[in-house]
Amino acid sequence: MSMRALGRLLATVRYGTFFCLIASSGTSGKELVGNITFPLGEVYIQREGSTDWKDVYLNMPAYEMDKVKTLEESRCEVTLTDRKVVRIGENTVFRLVRGREGEVDVDIGAGKAWINALLSTKGHLRVWTPTAVAAIRGTVYRLSCDSVYSNYRVYRGSIAVTPLRHDGRGLEDTTFYVNSGEELTIVSDFEEYKRRQEEAFKKFREREGRKFEEFRRRQREKFREFKRWEEERFRQFKKLFYTLTKFDIEEDMTSDWVKWNMERDRLLERGRSR
Repeated sequence: MSMRALGRLLATVRYGTFFCLIASSGTSGKELVGNITFPLGEVYIQREGSTDWKDVYLNMPAYEMDKVKTLEESRCEVTLTDRKVVRIGENTVFRLVRGREGEVDVDIGAGKAWINALLSTKGHLRVWTPTAVAAIRGTVYRLSCDSVYSNYRVYRGSIAVTPLRHDGRGLEDTTFYVNSGEELTIVSDFEEYKRRQEEAFKKFREREGRKFEEFRRRQREKFREFKRWEEERFRQFKKLFYTLTKFDIEEDMTSDWVKWNMERDRLLERGRSR
């Protein structure tokens, strides 16, 4: 080997070593739990022990206790090491945690997510929200949540959802089983839930119907009907309220969020079949 070639090789080794040190800084001793496989828009990651939010990049490693967040009109897909896939929508923060049995759990405080566990044959994935925990295996479903409610829609398979106790300490002794085509909503504070729903509806109405008085009138009537219907369908379980129903698949498919996730799922399955 010539001295020039040897010099180039040593330079490459030094550069690669430097890059690996940079990539692993702040993650020493942490176990890899997945990778960022599709960031879209403004997506950031926060390592455990740090207060800084860093830009994510394609195939960026994700470690236990990392937090990932999206801003307005942004999305992110994380593929776990066991091939389960978690996607989050805009204005969502989630954390990857290690469960008691050594499996990865996902903790979402507020926002929306799409979970696909069809490609994995390893264990369950538990997804925690402020009001419940969902355990899944071989399932596709989506959820939305905030501090007072959790909503689940199942597309394939089934999920087992256990509410958290009202004081937040531990789980209730009842589990709801949600099958394909069904929707479950769990609410811990019904009055606050209704207030937030009405506030969100008003924002939508102002944004979409500012120039159309007839549209606004119809939407007001529709919302009043929705409130009556929603209050009638909810049942009480201890201090929680819940509803378990079928959802309208045709209406659901008008959602850009649903269509995008289903297209991503098709790409995953296509890649597996090759």
